[in-house]
Amino acid sequence: MQTIQERISKWMAAAFALVMAGYAAVAVADAFHLLRVPMELDYEEGNVLNAGLRIVQGLTPYPDPHGWPVAFNPYGPLAYLSTAALIKVFGVSFTAPRVFVVLCAVGVAGLLMVLLRHFGNSWSAAIGFGCLFLCVPTIRTWMPILRVDFLGLALTVAGLCVFFMAPRRWYIAVVFLVAALFVKYSLLAAPASCGLYLVIQRDWKRLGKSLGLGAALVIAGSSAAQIWSGGHFAFQMFGTHPDPFQFSAYLKHLRLLSMELPVIWGLVVVAIVFDVVRKKMSLGPLYFLMALCGAITAGKLGSNVNHLFELIAASCLCAGLGWNEMSAWAKAKGAAILPASVLAVVVSATLAVFSLHFRRVDASGCEREYAFLRSHGDQMLSENVGALVLSGKPVLLSSPYVFAQLVMHRAWPDAPVRDRLRQKQFDAVVLHRGIAPSDRWTPEVLADIDQNYYLGKDFGCWEAERVYLPKVATQPKGR
Repeated sequence: MQTIQERISKWMAAAFALVMAGYAAVAVADAFHLLRVPMELDYEEGNVLNAGLRIVQGLTPYPDPHGWPVAFNPYGPLAYLSTAALIKVFGVSFTAPRVFVVLCAVGVAGLLMVLLRHFGNSWSAAIGFGCLFLCVPTIRTWMPILRVDFLGLALTVAGLCVFFMAPRRWYIAVVFLVAALFVKYSLLAAPASCGLYLVIQRDWKRLGKSLGLGAALVIAGSSAAQIWSGGHFAFQMFGTHPDPFQFSAYLKHLRLLSMELPVIWGLVVVAIVFDVVRKKMSLGPLYFLMALCGAITAGKLGSNVNHLFELIAASCLCAGLGWNEMSAWAKAKGAAILPASVLAVVVSATLAVFSLHFRRVDASGCEREYAFLRSHGDQMLSENVGALVLSGKPVLLSSPYVFAQLVMHRAWPDAPVRDRLRQKQFDAVVLHRGIAPSDRWTPEVLADIDQNYYLGKDFGCWEAERVYLPKVATQPKGR
């Protein structure tokens, strides 16, 4: 017979699941509210959409980086192929690819629930901690944005599910984990966790077979991509990140994330303590520690908080497992009310950083800008690649940031851009902040724009506010 404390704990878990599911529903609804906006919400969106469009046009997303037009696409082929498939079916827009991204994020939450349930959590707790992933402000902010991260993370967590829930189907787990690498090759935390787990278990046979199949798939996939790209895939993957690394930037990202996950990381510590006491390492702490190491890529100059997505997923998983361990311990000690109290704190902490309001974006300026660009020639240089794609214009440089970093840190030749600017071959130049210092353009390129182009229009379109037109002899210099 259940004690009053145990009944309260059970009811609290059910309430926790209900509240977190409600929060998650708001986050997903907010994402769907934004995803139809006909404008680039993030700098990389246009580059991803353009890469998919290149595939639809029969081109490789990994062309010769020394040719013209220039296209730098540093992510794996599965990300771009999925975007291409959606463009082929639904046409050129951000909407369908963004819907796919949101579904991948929801899929990650669902797979976390399955894993948590498999490792002993009640369905109520599993649902609550799985939904928590969607409620983290960082995840909610990025959910409607066309990036590759959620697809890769969904494949990663799917691989973990198969690895632990169907060990005899180890080869399926390997396929999922390798597929994730061909979306974003920095998603190494899950394969590392699985490998270390097999070492701890001394399951050398399964480890050897998994490593062998994984290596074969990586070699086969990389070779196919290298052939498809005419020999440029390897450089596009590994040679387009010359921007400097700062460990302090990584720590700053972690500090900001800790403000969103204080209670969750507290439960992560609980899970780690239980493993230390038992002198064994389970999935939750192992995956969290590997993801913490993997998130170090956030220290690169051009990196953003999307490099922390896997760490957030690992945190939710580890926190759920830590809460389950604490519940079992508290029940044995006659303190079943303790885990219920912790869930109440989790709900309160989530509400403290969660907004019930939907975000709104005014895209009217972008629509006017697209109309303007459609009537002003085809030779355009744009900081906002999405503006060109949605205007039906060819993309001559994608991505400007990578190009600028290569010029500044690898002595990459900038003549293809600067010569065309000096000769006023571009019909228009689209900039975010005008002629102002930026890590997306070298000072020399900005000086050439300032010397040969004038501010023709200011549309107020996000990341494409200012349109510069070629100067004629009678026009004064202006910013």
